[in-house]
Amino acid sequence: MNNLNSHKKAVLAIAGLLVLSLTLSSCDSLRQKFTRKKKQGQEDQSFVPVLEPEEYPEPALNPEFNYKENYALIKAWYADMWTAIDDKSTARYIHYIITQVTNHITQMENLVDAPTQANLVKLAGFLDYYRSSLDDSWQARNVSRIRSDLIEFDRFMRDHLRADKIQGHFVKSIR
Repeated sequence: MNNLNSHKKAVLAIAGLLVLSLTLSSCDSLRQKFTRKKKQGQEDQSFVPVLEPEEYPEPALNPEFNYKENYALIKAWYADMWTAIDDKSTARYIHYIITQVTNHITQMENLVDAPTQANLVKLAGFLDYYRSSLDDSWQARNVSRIRSDLIEFDRFMRDHLRADKIQGHFVKSIR
């Protein structure tokens, strides 16, 4: 029994050494068959892409179009603000929404004349209390005041700052 086990171990050891030696010293033709090499003529015919300039359209310089676009974005952020109030979202998210709204209001100020700019500043003022109350917890915030300010924000925007209401107050050039 002992002889049979030692014989099996010897055969396995020899088979392992044979596999190891074949792997380390394999035939060059077999190694070349599975090794990729670049063809000699391919280096001269290398592909060089020709980049053609693509003409991108200029951004719209129409103040009325840009005003309407910012107005629509403010309305979308306004809807998100109401959702944030109803869901009691985090102060960080609400602060982000208010920042986005005020950024759009600032962009709109460059598109209109001075009296309309004053109305836009007044519009941004409706969000001041809400922004200052974000440091408080939800229980300490005066939600009824915030809701009334947001309703007044929407009403003032509809009544005074719609594009059809301020027709003729757009600047001629925005550059």
